Amino acid sequence: MAPIDPYAAAVTVSQPNRKSSRMPVLEVIGLSKKFGGVTALAGVDISIDPSQITGIIGPNGSGKTTLFNTVSGLHKPTSGRVSWNGQDITGWPAYRIARHGLIRSFQQAMSFPQLSVRDNVQIAYEHGRSRADGKSRRWDSSDHILDFIGLGAMGSEIAGTMSFGNLRRLGIAIALAADPLLLLLDEPAAGLNDSEGVELRNLILRFPGMGIGVCLIDHDMTLMGAVCQRFVVLNFGTKIAEGPPAQVLQDRQVLDVYLGVDL
Repeated sequence: MAPIDPYAAAVTVSQPNRKSSRMPVLEVIGLSKKFGGVTALAGVDISIDPSQITGIIGPNGSGKTTLFNTVSGLHKPTSGRVSWNGQDITGWPAYRIARHGLIRSFQQAMSFPQLSVRDNVQIAYEHGRSRADGKSRRWDSSDHILDFIGLGAMGSEIAGTMSFGNLRRLGIAIALAADPLLLLLDEPAAGLNDSEGVELRNLILRFPGMGIGVCLIDHDMTLMGAVCQRFVVLNFGTKIAEGPPAQVLQDRQVLDVYLGVDL
């Protein structure tokens, strides 16, 4: 049976009842993070405009996930500053950053395995940004989110019994339930088959039109090239290039350190 692309279905998504002259911008200024004697980030400067999809690329160990962990409050930076919508959020706890609309997913398919799919999403829905600031909700209910993400028929299933691909989808549903303005996706395509990868691509491409910015890390360059308008390249914790994908992928230093081309 041919796989169904749930994101191609006609799903009405409630748009936030909020008026703003622009989307907030994430700025990372001189960000460094050390773990003992190991420098994972070394003075990184990045500005993320949520109106476009930005990809963070680089070889394993280049600092990509550490960047997300530090920006989202999982780690405190050794030095440098993180600014969100003009407000300094450096060192804030993760829950406080999340309630300001900066939400991240994880490489692992994170969930409460003993709870139902619906309950997993409901927990995030009840603690999301809109509930915290009293503004209108993007989603009518957790079931609304599950319908949108393609898991509407699985709400009563126990999360721990789901396939890997559906667990990945559940992780994104949980992130959406927190009502993000900018969604940081950490290797969302890892372990997905070809049809699941296409579904993920179609989903990500819908987010900017819904007022959800996206910054993602992934080693699937087919996915990254299909969705990203801008690449930022890290190597050994340092930014070595940024710009449109076609330009970045022709950079000699990027070809050398990331794609393994012998120059």
